[in-house]
Amino acid sequence: MLAAVLVWGFTNTLIKLSSQPALPFALYRLWMGALGLLVVLRASGRRLTWPAVRASAPGGALLAVEITFFFSAIKHTSIADVAVISALQPALVLLVAGPLFGERVSRHEVGWSVLSLLGVLLVTAGSSGTPVWSLYGDLLAAGSLVAWTAYFLVSKRARESVPALEYMAVVFLVAALGVTPLALASGQPLGGLRGIDWILLVVFVLGASGGHVLLAWAHSSVDVTVSSLLMLASPVVSAVAALLILGEPIRPLTVAGGVVVLGSLAAILRRAAGAGEAAELESPDLPRI
Repeated sequence: MLAAVLVWGFTNTLIKLSSQPALPFALYRLWMGALGLLVVLRASGRRLTWPAVRASAPGGALLAVEITFFFSAIKHTSIADVAVISALQPALVLLVAGPLFGERVSRHEVGWSVLSLLGVLLVTAGSSGTPVWSLYGDLLAAGSLVAWTAYFLVSKRARESVPALEYMAVVFLVAALGVTPLALASGQPLGGLRGIDWILLVVFVLGASGGHVLLAWAHSSVDVTVSSLLMLASPVVSAVAALLILGEPIRPLTVAGGVVVLGSLAAILRRAAGAGEAAELESPDLPRI
């Protein structure tokens, strides 16, 4: 989970570095990712089955919507701001994790989640008003948040029966099929890629696809409430990456909010680790995942 957050935080800057508009970049990214994963799947001797395709397709449709909003948001506002809005996901996840997965959400998790969200608000206040910020971009990011939360939960359910590699191969293929008509209808130019654009695309596909595979693999081992809270580190990583690569400023409020977010995450993880160790002591014969 943390590896995926680190990879995404740095690869997201490549979207803004590229001269390609949002939807063409998303189109190329998804088709390259889908073809790459299908090649890896075939080389490994594994095959897609109809039950796996049927279970994975909803995740692909949701990812197509999420990527459309997310890439467009990055082109219109600061990367830190987009990541901050996306980090509001745990608040939505906590509302449905119990009914959907039977996971117990304790007062401890709720309390630290509230504190971490306050840290997210500090990051938002610190990034708003900068030259790269826009309300339109923030609204696009809000649409991405809803779609990403739905994708996160649907993926958790699908991974109960579909291996990570097969799942992501289907997800990327379905997402590519979904984004293609949107890109064609948008009027944004699909050609004219420079050499540097192809390099950025390849690096992005390798990093972002790897992050998605890591996330899908982690879903089978980590409670959805804990994994979604780990995603709160994304605004901090993204803000640092945007500063180092794009020169997007980090204000004192952004730093203060990052400290609050990471401190809250540490408290959540300590509690989760303690609960896991207690469960192993009570059931020593259970196999480790």
